[in-house]
Amino acid sequence: MLPNTTSYEKIYTGSSLKVKYLQTLLEDSDIQPIIRNDEESARRAGFGVDYNNGVHILVHKDNVLIAKRLVDNALDENGDIIAISEEELNEQAMASKDISLSNNKSTSSYRRSPLNLLINILIIIYSLWKLSPLLRGEELPIWRIALSIVLIIFCAWALIAHFTKSKK
Repeated sequence: MLPNTTSYEKIYTGSSLKVKYLQTLLEDSDIQPIIRNDEESARRAGFGVDYNNGVHILVHKDNVLIAKRLVDNALDENGDIIAISEEELNEQAMASKDISLSNNKSTSSYRRSPLNLLINILIIIYSLWKLSPLLRGEELPIWRIALSIVLIIFCAWALIAHFTKSKK
């Protein structure tokens, strides 16, 4: 549920990159802004988009003075961000979207669903059941033994990896 917008005031309108930077600045100062993205709304509806003035920052009326001072200190008289290059601005925008600039797979936060875990457990049980004739001294085809072992190892690895990764 969105908060009551009558208790919020617009303090800035600009491009999405500048708004992302200012949003980070405000959040670092413990001010929770609301971002209204008219660019995205217009794009999704099939209308024309104004890329320079389509994103608005709204803050609670209790924080308007502090927020306006932060925004004024971050922008020059032309509305450009002071002391930050476009590259740094792009990096901050990408970081705020949690997009990794490197392709480092070890930082993945993928968690398996309970259904996936249950399927892995059932595959392990089924594979062990298919290998049970070996305990009675019966012979099995090599392919069945190899396939069951591969499935057991893979599913066991998936379960171990799931339960040993720390949650963020």
